[in-house]
Amino acid sequence: MIKAILHIIAAMAVLSSCAKEDLQLTIANQESSIDSYINSRYADSTVIRKNGSNRIVIGHGSGPDSLEFGDSLYFYYAGYVFTSSPSQLFDTNLREVAEQNNFQVTGADYSVRKIRFDRGRLVSGLENGLSGVREGEHSIIVFSAQYGFYNERLYNIPKMSALAYEVWIEKIIKN
Repeated sequence: MIKAILHIIAAMAVLSSCAKEDLQLTIANQESSIDSYINSRYADSTVIRKNGSNRIVIGHGSGPDSLEFGDSLYFYYAGYVFTSSPSQLFDTNLREVAEQNNFQVTGADYSVRKIRFDRGRLVSGLENGLSGVREGEHSIIVFSAQYGFYNERLYNIPKMSALAYEVWIEKIIKN
């Protein structure tokens, strides 16, 4: 009996190890796909890489200060599942983006989003990507599932999804 239990435990450890390797391979493939996307479409753009996030600056901001923890941030965004490019819109607070993507949400709020930019308030990929943005900046922040929702399904976002957020920074109020 003890021998059978030990065999079961060993089999579970092997399966767990294989599953972990599959997740790591998925993340490596996502990061490679993100790099290819950036290199093929935004080779001449400013790209800021920070702790797994890639911020592609589409339009430089003109504000004097960059976003730091503790500041208030006002912004519009469009969140996409990333599959070799931003593809499936899963959330936005910008009416034009919702209409372009035939995205309908009951009780949608298309007003500017206001948050206090603090650690742990957003998924780490978005947090790392927003750090340092300037007022008036327009950018795309792309990151693998490791820095998003990882192996959890959240609303209409599949498990192990790389994510891309297009953001338009309206205002930053320093702490």
